[in-house]
Amino acid sequence: MKKTILSAFVVLLTIPLFAQGFSTFIVDGSLHPAVIKNAKGDEASSIEVIVSPKTDVSNINFKYRLLSGCSVSPAITSDFTQPQKVLITKNDGTSKEWILYVKQLTPASLPLELSFSTGNPAEWNQHVKGWAALGVDQSKPTVIRFGNKGVSFWIAFNEPAKQLEYELKMVSKKTVSFDGEFIVETSVDGQKWKILKEFDERNQISADGKYRHDVSKDVRFIRWTYITRNKLNLNLNNIIVSAK
Repeated sequence: MKKTILSAFVVLLTIPLFAQGFSTFIVDGSLHPAVIKNAKGDEASSIEVIVSPKTDVSNINFKYRLLSGCSVSPAITSDFTQPQKVLITKNDGTSKEWILYVKQLTPASLPLELSFSTGNPAEWNQHVKGWAALGVDQSKPTVIRFGNKGVSFWIAFNEPAKQLEYELKMVSKKTVSFDGEFIVETSVDGQKWKILKEFDERNQISADGKYRHDVSKDVRFIRWTYITRNKLNLNLNNIIVSAK
């Protein structure tokens, strides 16, 4: 099978010393570099990639590189209609389970309303329409939890929108100032992006965290990304994209 290389970059959330894992994972049709999370302890490590709606996830072209002294079993296949589970083993005999996700971002019709809760957890699967996430904290399914830099949440829709609403809140028991960098972006094609809203030390997150923005009629993608994180985690929820 021919494997197409798009980019040599990945997003590495953690790289523990003596890790069993991947240094690169590159997918044809990806909208963003792969997020490689080498988890600690017994938790499975993971790779997450978002691909365009036109990508055939049953026949993915990919290329990867393992960390030094590692091997993978079973062999990774081109069919990513379901996440693939593999075992990475170092030459010292230690091993780690990895789960490989290729998430197809399938556009939804408007209005697009995402309110995550116990009854509607933020758990992506191949049947989900309108959203996908990279690197979010899966232990907090009632919100989109941004707990590290490089974490992002994406939405897609298939018709002109007029307005975006969402709630963004800092996770803290006391009143604090936001000290990182967090951006909201829009895109026509999912590849070229324009900043819609930026949060940093000069542009603080409001007390109620509720935001509303006008959206250009040619926009079909919106994403939220934690660019720089110092101490605070952020929660995103109650997203509405409307045509009115």
